Amino acid sequence: MTARVVPLTSAEAGDARMGGTPDERAAAVALLTEEAWRVSGRSLPTYTRATMPVVVATLADHLGST
Repeated sequence: MTARVVPLTSAEAGDARMGGTPDERAAAVALLTEEAWRVSGRSLPTYTRATMPVVVATLADHLGST
């Protein structure tokens, strides 16, 4: 998953590619995530948010990598 941090007042932050309130959109993401894990045949991860494996990188870190 790729994520970008943008100012809340930016045009990108206002582009809610689906309708609904923020709570409704978050609920939709939760349902889609659970379904994706179900159809993958794998169990949901058991790690906590604090121990979630992530890599923080800048766009410059990815230049030239394909």
